[in-house]
Amino acid sequence: MLSLSERRPPGARRFALSAWLCALSLAVLAAVVLAVTPQSPAVASTNAVTTTPTVSAEETDTPFPAGGTYYCTRIPALVTTKTGVLLAFAEGRERDATTGCSDVGDNDLIMKRSVDGGKTWDAQPTVVVGADHELSHGNPAPVVDGVTGRITLLHSSSDWDRNRANPKREGFDRTVHAVHSTDGGLHWSPSVPQPQLDRPEWFWVSTGPGHGIQLSRGEHFGRLVVPGDHRGGGRAGGQLYTSDDGGLTWQMRAVSDTSDTGSYPAELAVAETVDGHVYVNARNSEVTRCTTNEHRLAATSTDEHRRAPTSTDGGTTFAAPFAPVANLDTSPTYGSLLRLTHDQDDRPDRLLYSGPSRLGANVLEDRRDLAIRSSYDEGKTWKTVGSLITPNRSGYSDMTLLTNGSIGLLYERAVNVPHGNIAFTAFTEQALSDSETELRRPRTADTRVKGPGETGNHAVIHGGAQLGTRLGGVAMEFDGQDDYLRLVCSPTLRVEDGDFTVTAWFKHSATTGTLPVIWAYGTQGPHFSVRAEPGSGVLRGTVGTSIGTTEVTLPSSYNDGAWHHVVFTRKGLTVILAVDGGSTATAAMPAGASAAERNATPVGAFNIHIGARPDFPSQPAGVAQLFRGTLDDVRLFRTALTDAEAAEVKAGSLAVRNSEEKLRLGFSTIW
Repeated sequence: MLSLSERRPPGARRFALSAWLCALSLAVLAAVVLAVTPQSPAVASTNAVTTTPTVSAEETDTPFPAGGTYYCTRIPALVTTKTGVLLAFAEGRERDATTGCSDVGDNDLIMKRSVDGGKTWDAQPTVVVGADHELSHGNPAPVVDGVTGRITLLHSSSDWDRNRANPKREGFDRTVHAVHSTDGGLHWSPSVPQPQLDRPEWFWVSTGPGHGIQLSRGEHFGRLVVPGDHRGGGRAGGQLYTSDDGGLTWQMRAVSDTSDTGSYPAELAVAETVDGHVYVNARNSEVTRCTTNEHRLAATSTDEHRRAPTSTDGGTTFAAPFAPVANLDTSPTYGSLLRLTHDQDDRPDRLLYSGPSRLGANVLEDRRDLAIRSSYDEGKTWKTVGSLITPNRSGYSDMTLLTNGSIGLLYERAVNVPHGNIAFTAFTEQALSDSETELRRPRTADTRVKGPGETGNHAVIHGGAQLGTRLGGVAMEFDGQDDYLRLVCSPTLRVEDGDFTVTAWFKHSATTGTLPVIWAYGTQGPHFSVRAEPGSGVLRGTVGTSIGTTEVTLPSSYNDGAWHHVVFTRKGLTVILAVDGGSTATAAMPAGASAAERNATPVGAFNIHIGARPDFPSQPAGVAQLFRGTLDDVRLFRTALTDAEAAEVKAGSLAVRNSEEKLRLGFSTIW
């Protein structure tokens, strides 16, 4: 390690850092004319039919596979050293399946090196932290000093209760630590606590989890900046850590602190702006909750998904509170930032963001469609057009510039969950441009009468569902391949333990399979659904609760190619299914069931699917449940309609129980 007295004088330091950053910038310019590098994202199997172009569809290396030395690997971080070596970091989670892939357990911080731009990696990971004990280490946040070449890895650690069947961290505060390497990651110093980067009231404090940055311009030229977040004492938020001596010593600078019962930033990513400021883009904690109207997420808005401020004093303070980021559709996850270009040959200043582009609050179902998106105004706005890396399940990611000017991406991927393996791919800026596509899914409107200040529960359209016709009006056609609609994070549609009614027009002529008309929440436990089952010759309605599922069926799937109107109702402990105002079937929920026991809304993240089972497209081939036909006028009421009211809805009335009507999809437009 270099002592402070051994460091270069300020002028020499500025020159060396400028030379290092300039070399990377020139490499980026040269890469524009290069073909995409051999590495490209691995694509897991899926039933979805997609024509969306990806950056590349070739297989890539997986530096950190699940089921190898560790049960699974998570939380990627990636940096390029001063000499061009790639260092990939991750959490190696447990060496057996006892605690699985839990955030808590005997989790180590591991690393692999690549000296050829990611074409090959070390055969075995280096355990940077945790080889000699069973503490729980996490959130590797590396940063490179461009003068000395020193790599600092900030990380978080805590003990845990050792209950391997049900691991917990409660009672063990998380703390910040640092390790260093001065030889390009070949050797690492012991982990040293950094108590100055914590506060006594914080039971949770975390770093990164992606790479930090070094400022290359402005008053704080050469400063290292690494983000973090915290919770404790009823407060929560994000903070920035800085070093002005190449990573030898660290200080806590800007802190955003607010109530932990509302919206607060977490898992911050940082990038330098062209004027030497620090742009921050953070995960919004409230996305994962999605339980109250005041913090709800309408599908027409992404304002609650990411939050961002800028620091104009090198990370010492935040210039303004964290504000919503528009047009950056994503699920709740960490997303990486990378400065791609600035002040270069009249090319526009460009920031990149990597993260899942599927809108939604479910951390398992909605972490997919990993994409690279761009901002040309220092993060103030983001393009909805971007480059898809993979349409499959994918989670956290981190980016770096390679010495040949390509962009390296390290990201979580799997098949049935969004993480477990960590893969690497690389691509040029030209490849990004060549593969650009619209990432924002189209919507169709909730056209009901809305109360003061109420936002519409507009539906996100997946696949290629198109507008069709019904009786001279408009309907929605589903091809049975990958078409479906999704209502994202709409708490007004949580039926909970009360009465409700679902109505819809449907038409199909399928002779096999199961065709969901509407399926709310999960596939097991609390849910409700209406589905035509030509394979079984029935129309089925279900209400799932914590004490089991109540089903009601009619002896036809109505697959005659004609329009039919279905009404599905829960009234007290009675479940009623009716078609065309005539055929009716009823079933009784368990007598004496308490309100809590008959709750049909899960505690977890919200999801309602129209035309699909909620776990599509992860269902095995041949089992996928998708509607094949046409739907129209889908409504949901938070009350049990009478027969007369249901008949009015069937007749097309728009004035039925408007105060209790929480959804009306008339499929009048797609936008």
